[in-house]
Amino acid sequence: MKDSHNMNQDFQALIEKYLDGRITIEEAKKLVNYYESFQESHEWVEELGSENVIKNKMLLNILESIQEENTVKVIPLYKKAIFKYTVAASIALIISLTFIYNKIDIRNNEPVLVSTKIETGTDKAVLTLSNGSTVLLDSTNVYQSKSVNGNGKEIIYEIAENGNRELEFNYLTVPRGGQYHVKLSDGTEVWLNSESQLKYPVNFIKGNPREIELVYGEAYLEVSKSTKHYGDAFVLKTNEQDITVLGTMFNVKAYRDETEIVTTLVEGSVLVSNTINKNILKPGQQAKLSEAKKDFEISTVEVEEFISWRNGEFSFTNKSLKEIMKVLSRWYDVDILIKNEEMEDIGFTGVISKNQSLEYILEIIQNTNNMNYTIDNRYIIIE
Repeated sequence: MKDSHNMNQDFQALIEKYLDGRITIEEAKKLVNYYESFQESHEWVEELGSENVIKNKMLLNILESIQEENTVKVIPLYKKAIFKYTVAASIALIISLTFIYNKIDIRNNEPVLVSTKIETGTDKAVLTLSNGSTVLLDSTNVYQSKSVNGNGKEIIYEIAENGNRELEFNYLTVPRGGQYHVKLSDGTEVWLNSESQLKYPVNFIKGNPREIELVYGEAYLEVSKSTKHYGDAFVLKTNEQDITVLGTMFNVKAYRDETEIVTTLVEGSVLVSNTINKNILKPGQQAKLSEAKKDFEISTVEVEEFISWRNGEFSFTNKSLKEIMKVLSRWYDVDILIKNEEMEDIGFTGVISKNQSLEYILEIIQNTNNMNYTIDNRYIIIE
């Protein structure tokens, strides 16, 4: 008779075969017998009355016997013929082994579904005032002051009657899973996307350029015309470039984990510049500034794709899976890993509401390609 150590090794090997879809009917019978042997070989079974209690203790005993770590494991949410689980993630499966065996067709069983609710993004941000104090902005925290009116979705700065005083700066920081709108004191409107930070003065000084800074992230701007402000130009600074405008609508994306700064002009004209080059954009044009080249790449684009986030939509035109996962990770505040590097460049095209659940979007992607995903709390693996 095999010793307990060898039996435990056999048991684990059979579990792995089942989860990989390689188990035979005879091996499935053996696996069920092993499962039942744990119940028969322990004295505590006879002392318990509830079947559920027996099963729970039995499963704990099994897990202890194969010495698996007590950590949270990834469990697939959606169907596929075969999933690769870890042994410790198979607790619920072990309970139903007898049922699986009786169904005969081992490979076609439904996986155990464990749903993790991931909420869509909301209107939220943190406002850092000039004195260093911070204010949480969301639907339950409405900020009001002498110069600022808030309503839970946006903050609006009053137009200054006297714009000659010393500059005082505020920071508006939008976390992952958020977005926010701010109307500056000159009337310029800024929509901030997830994981973005904007630095701006409470009031602008008359006779000087109206300068603000996108510290990082993505923003869409509708700039108040210079003719309304004594000809004072409007300048948006980023880490690697300046954007000078006279009155326009444009989008700029400058995330810290991306190697390009992308400026898309919707209306009007802008001058994009860095320490080496400068270019004037026309409506419908886009400038890409890469860290490596330090030069602007100008192209004509469909601007709606690049500003759709402001209107509550994701719009992708032949975007790679890797690029799409970056966008989703920011809006839904999750971490996403693509295990198979060959899948990163698969292209997708489509428009989806940002109000849809992450699971809904992942299911669409899954159904159009030979891929699967797993969710563990806020961590997603695609393979």
